[in-house]
Amino acid sequence: MKDQPGFCYEIYKNISFRSDSNGIAYGPCSFFKGEYDKNVSIEQAWNGAGRNRIINLVATGAKVPNCIACYQQETNNKISRRQSSTMLYETFIQDSDIDIGPTGLDYSIGNLCNLKCMICNPQNSSSWISDYQKIYPDQDVSHFVSRKSETLEIEDDSILQNIKSVHFHGGGEPLLSDAHIRLLEKINRVKGLADVRVFYNTNATVKVDDSVLELWSKCRLIELYFSIDDVGARFEYQRTGANWNTVCDNIKWYYNNMPHNHMFNVNCVWSYLNLFYLDQLVDWHQTNLPSNRYGDQCNLIFQRAIGNFNITHVNSSALSALKNKFKHYPVLLSLLSDLTVSDQSHYKFWQAVNQIYQVRQ
Repeated sequence: MKDQPGFCYEIYKNISFRSDSNGIAYGPCSFFKGEYDKNVSIEQAWNGAGRNRIINLVATGAKVPNCIACYQQETNNKISRRQSSTMLYETFIQDSDIDIGPTGLDYSIGNLCNLKCMICNPQNSSSWISDYQKIYPDQDVSHFVSRKSETLEIEDDSILQNIKSVHFHGGGEPLLSDAHIRLLEKINRVKGLADVRVFYNTNATVKVDDSVLELWSKCRLIELYFSIDDVGARFEYQRTGANWNTVCDNIKWYYNNMPHNHMFNVNCVWSYLNLFYLDQLVDWHQTNLPSNRYGDQCNLIFQRAIGNFNITHVNSSALSALKNKFKHYPVLLSLLSDLTVSDQSHYKFWQAVNQIYQVRQ
């Protein structure tokens, strides 16, 4: 089975669930396009026909159409979620048994967020809703409203008995809700946290209290992925609602106060908004957060924007200028290698920027 081209550990060992006003949708991971089940219990989704169809598809030697994001990354010589999950289960967790599960959870409870980032939307940020209403006054926004009553609660303890990995991610800012605390406390009651790796995607605007630090200290590993796309005023423009100095202070606080079992990473979404300035972000990272206080490396990870902010092409003069600017930054030259050279316009990008400008000035 593992030698099939569509094989991925996440299909056999992980379940992803996202809660919003339309209900709860399930898939093998947060990169999965669409869902394989909806509005059932997590137990029903794990054992249901939707997941079994994917397993049967892999068994035939076919690739899974919903997993196109990983296949594209691999085609471009980037490490995909599919490949990183192999490293997670075989090297870190050392559990390659595909007949026992789920052992991993991808948990997103909705769009509750205190920022309205340029690259985001109301589906992934509740703070975006008011601006969206001004841009599209005739659109119904009721389905963007997140309600705590729609947060998934796992009733059957048996579904947690083999959990070794939990990923709290967006849309939304996971540290604004206590849902992550309730889930970890329940896993701790069912089986303990000593063998559980937990990681968060966070915008670094929120600090946790001592009780959360104590809970985290029981885990095998806590990883915080800080979403930082730029520095200074440009960061505040792109991550609208955030204050750069506050975010830097919060990161320093996490640096000094995290329990010993932690690691940091910086996640940058690169787009037309920040491409020319990425060298300054690399410099900031190397100066301010190359590692945690124990010397464990903090990686700077680049994730390409989607939608209207996705960089598809630049003209030849822009590419030449970028290559010259980034000549001492191999990681940035690697990003440039993904771009197509074209004189085609960037109409959709400028239209999106102008719409937001008209609302936010």
